Formats: sequence, C-alpha cells, structure tokens
Amino acid sequence: MTGSMVRYLKQWEKQATRPLYEAAFSEDSREFVDYYYNWKTKDNEIIVMEGAEGGSSFHVMIQMNPYTLCINGTVMEIPYIVAVATDSHYRRQGKMRRVMEKAIRDMWQKKLPFTFLLPADAAYYRGQGFVYFPRQDYRKAGGICLLEEPSYKPVKELFQKQWRYADTGDALAMAVFANQILESRCGVYINRDSDYYYRLLEELKAEHGGVLISGTKEKIRAMISYSISSKDGKVTAEIKEFLSGNDVSKEEAGQICQDALRGLGCAVDNVRFTTSRMMVRLINLAALVPLLRSEKPVLYEVKVTDSVIEENNGCFRIEIGKREGNICIIEEKDVRQQMDIAGLADGLFQGTAVYLHEWV
Repeated sequence: MTGSMVRYLKQWEKQATRPLYEAAFSEDSREFVDYYYNWKTKDNEIIVMEGAEGGSSFHVMIQMNPYTLCINGTVMEIPYIVAVATDSHYRRQGKMRRVMEKAIRDMWQKKLPFTFLLPADAAYYRGQGFVYFPRQDYRKAGGICLLEEPSYKPVKELFQKQWRYADTGDALAMAVFANQILESRCGVYINRDSDYYYRLLEELKAEHGGVLISGTKEKIRAMISYSISSKDGKVTAEIKEFLSGNDVSKEEAGQICQDALRGLGCAVDNVRFTTSRMMVRLINLAALVPLLRSEKPVLYEVKVTDSVIEENNGCFRIEIGKREGNICIIEEKDVRQQMDIAGLADGLFQGTAVYLHEWV
C-alpha cells in the first residue's frame, strides 16, 4: 500500500470513476449507468484509493449517496453506501478495508448515527461491523407496504380502478401519499419529496419501467413502481414497490400489478417483487440512542467494543422507551454484558420497523 492515497473526489473528478463502476457492475445497462452518473453523482460523495503520486488509476472506490431519512419522527440526511468496487488487479490486499474504515471514521466526526448498504457479500461487511436491520421483513414481501383504513374495500375493487402512468407533475402527490403510508407503519424510512420522485422516474425509465398510479390527482389510492426485463422471450415486470391504501396479500398485489400493466398495454408474462434487505453500521452511539424508540422498555448496561471507531468503546447504560432513548457512561463494575458494535446495533434496532427499499 506504499504510495497509495485515500481521498474524496472533487465534483469534476467523479466521472473518472465510471470505468471502474462499469467493470465492477457489468450487469448494469448503459442506460442505467448514464442515469446514475447524470443524477446520483450530483450530490454524493466518492472516496477512493488511488496509485502513487502521478498515477491516475483508482484502486478502490466507495460512493455515498445522501438520503433524507425519518427516524422515529426526526428527519436527517444519512449516507447510503453504494458502488463499493475494487479494481481486479488490487483485490485481497486490504485496500477496501482501509477506505471503508476511513469513510466510517469520517461519518463519526459528522455525528451521524448510522449508515446502511445493500450487501453483495454479507460476510464481508459483517467483518466491518455491519449487521442486517432486524425488523425489515414487512409482510415478508419485498416492496409491499400497505395501509389498513377503517373504510376497508374489497380487493376486487382495486382490479377495477383506472391506472395511468405517473409523470413529474404527480411528484408531490406521490410523496404525500407514500409518506402517509410509511409513517403509519415504520420507524425508519426514506422521507419522500418531489425530488425523490423526479429521480425515481428517471431511474425507472433507464430500466424500461415507470410508476403507475390509481386514483385521482387529489387522492392517490395505490402506486406501482416497476422495471421491465426480458429473458428467453419472457417479459418480467420487476415490482420495486407496491404502495396501497387497501390491505392486500402478496399474491393479490401481484395480480393487481400484472392486470394494471396489461391494462396499459404492457404485455408481461409474469411479475416478481424485488427485495433490498439492508445492513446497518452503527456510527455514533451518542447520536443514535436519543433517536430510538421501543414499545417495550429496553435496558443495556454494556461494555461495547468497536474495532474501527475508538470513541464507541466503553461502558454505557442505554435506556430506550416509547418517547426517548438515553445513554450515559458507567463504571466497568456496573456492566452486565459485553457486545461488539454489530451485536449492539442488532439489539438496539429490535424495536424499530425499518423500510429502506432502495438500490442506488
């Protein structure tokens, strides 16, 4: 690693990482990569390891895309780690670990409570303190989030609703509808706004899909976000997200999606719900605990070990209730258990339903 340097790229340098992205994620289409580098690199951070002074190649990169999360009522920007890539010539040399640890320590300096990612290899990230969010199996059906209403209507009525393609003029209404549903069901979710749906529409367009809406301009009743893929002559609709004002099963949702697409002239052979099961890395204990809530009282008198962030090491009393979470330092004689940072994250998030259904 002698002579290599870890640094954040300036805005004008970000496009130079595209060859590494394309080599690492060859399954992504040209249209999708165009979308990514036109939209996502506008406001993200890219940290790289590059060769010795005078060299131009990037050995490693990590991109951190900002998302506005609602965490039990508190809205804040949290980085989503994506496009984790190592040049094939520099793998298994510990370079990625060095870059990841730098990124994590910098997040601690910013007092961020946690970061999250969608793992290609969960075992690799566990070694760096990541763990799966324990409560993100809503309905055990990826992409389905539903709101039960007192005025329940039979599922068959959903089949009869008029569906249409959404456009940018629907962005605000889509955000209001989505946030209503997510707030009613989840402790942690991405707070949607018009910009969120502007980007989403472009992302799905790059994947030959879009968003379907059922309902009026004033009151949306359901939304389907989807992409289209084909293989061996079969056309599949990948349902990224199904949001509904009625309580339906996964099987019913699948039929609704297929009928809606076919009704608009999209001849799909089948539909498939995609999943994005996220891992979390606890960053700053003092910043995280006050944000947490639990219906059942939680108490830890714990000695914490963190191999990356020295400041997280120590003995703490952590209490989480319905309205607040508190943390304070205690003496080692008062400790009742020992946990590494991943085990503690798993415990602390047990009382929080998480919905982070994203890809990039």
